[in-house]
Amino acid sequence: MNVIFPSCRTRPYILNPRMDYENVGDVPNVVFPCAALHDSNTGRIAIYYGAADTVTCLAFKTDDILVDFIKKHSV
Repeated sequence: MNVIFPSCRTRPYILNPRMDYENVGDVPNVVFPCAALHDSNTGRIAIYYGAADTVTCLAFKTDDILVDFIKKHSV
């Protein structure tokens, strides 16, 4: 699936601090994406992100769900 979004921003955010390890650390209440990998066979996206400048995390979503979310919540 090749979808290009020219500078889209969503409300609510795709990533936001919710868990204790995202809210407590060197820089509290911060999450930030580092890398993303896409499996074209399954549509699964793996998003590596940092949390509270203390840990590296991994989140999964499928491309169809992510594209629908961006289309629905884009500002």
